Amino acid sequence: MRDIKLLVADDESTVRTFIKTVVAKEHLPVSACLEADNGLDAVRLAAEHRPDLILLDIRMPGCDGLQAAETILAQSPGASVVIVSAYNEFDYARTALRAGVADYLLKPVRPAEIAALVAKAAAAPAPPAGPVHPLVAQVEQYIRANLDSPIKLRDIAQAVYLSQFHLSRTFKQLTGRSVVDHIQDLRLAQAEELLKATGLTVTEIAGRVGFKDAAYFTTCFKNRYGVSPLQYRKNFGNR
Repeated sequence: MRDIKLLVADDESTVRTFIKTVVAKEHLPVSACLEADNGLDAVRLAAEHRPDLILLDIRMPGCDGLQAAETILAQSPGASVVIVSAYNEFDYARTALRAGVADYLLKPVRPAEIAALVAKAAAAPAPPAGPVHPLVAQVEQYIRANLDSPIKLRDIAQAVYLSQFHLSRTFKQLTGRSVVDHIQDLRLAQAEELLKATGLTVTEIAGRVGFKDAAYFTTCFKNRYGVSPLQYRKNFGNR
């Protein structure tokens, strides 16, 4: 059994303190216990620290537990997300389970329930280290598959099951760049490869990587690489 990272997100400090106390008193295999008092911080901490087990209150400021769970599971599909709620309502539970959460517990949570959740997470295999973040990989896969077409943020968001707001915010947190900037990065990188590997005209390459206007493509390419597409091809051929 390995030690795990635990994230507790609840706007009530007494709840967070209680869970940390249970972890310490029961000597549970937790190497780090992270805290958030709102949904946005929960998403940020999950992206930065990749906790193995995440306990989310269903009603928090910023974004609620269901929204946070949706975003976190898109970022880290292997994480175990559990909703903890004071509301014993079927619709809440059904929505949570459809979002992919592992369980739905009612407050007050008992120490035995916390111990069981930690033990289950600790017994699961550790997620693989290294590759690109899962959400970034999903976004890139969508972009590459549609590189020759107009790509809208709403289409990517639908493909990765997030709202446009959560996709934009989370992607920027993970990469430091906007989704729009990343689309252009991939378009220009593909254009660079086509200039090196094919005899396609600049206009043909522009169309293949999603630029309708060859002049605008040339401007963007020159801004990125310091030379025009034709000069880039000439320089590459002279190496």
